[in-house]
Amino acid sequence: DCIIIVIKRFFKMTTSEQKPKKVEVLIENRLYDLTKFCKIHPGGAEIIEDFNGCDATDHFYAIHSDAARKMLKNMPSTEVPDEDKVPQSDYLKTTFELEKQGKFKANYLVESLLFLHTVPLFFCTFYFASSYPTFAACCLGIATLALSWSAHMWLHQRNNCLTTASSWITPLFAGISPNWWATKHNRHHVSTNEIQYDGDIQLFPFLYLWKPTKEQDSWNRGLQHIYFSALYSIITIKWEIDSLMWAFTYRRKQEFALLVLHWAIKLTLPWRVWVLGVLITGTIIGWVVTASHQAEDKIIDKREFVPKGPKTSKYQINDYMRQQLMTTRNIRISSLIVHYLCGGMQFQTEHHIFPRMPMYRLPIIQPMIKEYAKKHDIEFKEDNLFDISKRNIQNLETFAKVKV
Repeated sequence: DCIIIVIKRFFKMTTSEQKPKKVEVLIENRLYDLTKFCKIHPGGAEIIEDFNGCDATDHFYAIHSDAARKMLKNMPSTEVPDEDKVPQSDYLKTTFELEKQGKFKANYLVESLLFLHTVPLFFCTFYFASSYPTFAACCLGIATLALSWSAHMWLHQRNNCLTTASSWITPLFAGISPNWWATKHNRHHVSTNEIQYDGDIQLFPFLYLWKPTKEQDSWNRGLQHIYFSALYSIITIKWEIDSLMWAFTYRRKQEFALLVLHWAIKLTLPWRVWVLGVLITGTIIGWVVTASHQAEDKIIDKREFVPKGPKTSKYQINDYMRQQLMTTRNIRISSLIVHYLCGGMQFQTEHHIFPRMPMYRLPIIQPMIKEYAKKHDIEFKEDNLFDISKRNIQNLETFAKVKV
């Protein structure tokens, strides 16, 4: 009998250890048990688990399509008591209003031109590869850059037509897996500059954007403000390798085949052409994207800025719009060439607040966001590219020299 009791307890303990942690997320004051759904969520389980026990209403509507919203309505949920309800935010009201105005709809003529204008550049790459390799490399770098900016927005817009186009064009022309990118990038958008969750700032042991612990520290930290630009230049190579590994691991056959074809075509070029082209793309993307986040406020906790009081819901977390304003900085541009090279990412704040909105509509809503920031006494961060880059370098140097 004693042996039987021990065996039963062992199996009971093993079962309880294997039982997945319960994940509950509040959306529009309904509590959804997403424990099982986490396993099949197209964006991965981590992005949902990050919001366990939190109100994710604004974050959900910021990045999800109409189809996802309908799917959510069919999931089992319970309404929370009045004392735990979170009031509808100004952000959500504004989002619904902008949707009615059609501000999130794609202009297919503009989207087509953004892609088609890169075709002549790719043609020049192969045509001049032998006779003018430097020129060919520049054509390749600029074409891949422009296509990457477009592909980035195709994935954000949650448009079936653009998503389908991206599933073929992005891996073949840019060498990036759209599914790998979406899983990584969406988490960055809803947890921007959160030390615990935002992978875009978790760069140990290569770069340290805040004071590390002794366990996290590395000998190279003291040199990071010197070699960081070299890391930026190879960022797209890393993404391409990560994409190949991801597509192979998760058996994305179409994607993997297109990625292999991308490399097969690329390697027909002289190595100096494709290497320089990749470095050009990576350097520009690195300087534009990282400089607009890395030196800005870092968030320690999702409830860091929640006002304390008896009427505060236990599910309430940092205001979505306030967090985006705190953690992003726009690039003020006067040159048309730099404007083109930034690909719309100079409107980083507007993009982070309304990620599903096409880049070419972001300037239209900038006055509205500036007014919101002024009303709530939040700084609207904007500087020229030189000052932003200088601030980023100073931030890297600060944490290169800080004592642990």
